Amino acid sequence: MKYELINLQDVQVIGMSKEIAFNNPSECSRFWGEYVERIVKPVYIEGKEPDEFQKAAVENNVGELGLCTCTIPNHNCGTCGAVNFTACNTKTFTYVIGGFYKGGDVPEGMSLFPIRSGRWLKVHFEGGMAAFQQQFAKFHDEWLPAHPEFRWADNACSLEWYCGTDINSTDYQCGIMMPLSD
Repeated sequence: MKYELINLQDVQVIGMSKEIAFNNPSECSRFWGEYVERIVKPVYIEGKEPDEFQKAAVENNVGELGLCTCTIPNHNCGTCGAVNFTACNTKTFTYVIGGFYKGGDVPEGMSLFPIRSGRWLKVHFEGGMAAFQQQFAKFHDEWLPAHPEFRWADNACSLEWYCGTDINSTDYQCGIMMPLSD
C-alpha cells in the first residue's frame, strides 16, 4: 500500500455529525446520502445559490473527510471499530462528514472537531470507492500488523479521506489517515 507521513498541527474538522450505533454501520452510507441531498445536488448539480450551511460546506471542502470518533476511554478508532462494529448495540460512535476548517462561520447543523496534533500516517487505497471496505480491512488486518513501526495513538480518532468526483471510477482516490503514537 502506498503511504505517506504527514504532520497535522492545530487542525479542526468542520462538518455535519451523527451518532451511529456500532451494530448499524450501514447508517454511515445513509448519512452520506443525506450529505448528497443537502449539499451536492443543490449546489453542484442543480447550480443553486448556496445557503449558509452549504456555503460553509463548500468553503471548507466538507465531504473530503469522514471522521470517526467516540467517547470510549483508552482506545483508538481503528481497533475500536474492528472490535465493536456489529458486535453490540449499547455503544455508539460519532461519524462526521467534514473538511479541514479554514475559518469563518460555523452554521447551525455543523460543529468543529479538534484533531490530534502530530504525525499521521496517510494511506492510499487502490480500486476506488468500491474497494474501500476491502482495502480498509486489508490495511487493518494485514498491512498494519506487518508494519509495527506505525502504532495507532490511543484516545484518537480516524479520518477517511476522499479526493475526486467520480466515486464509481477505479481511479477515485481515497484512504485512511491515522494518528501515530509518539
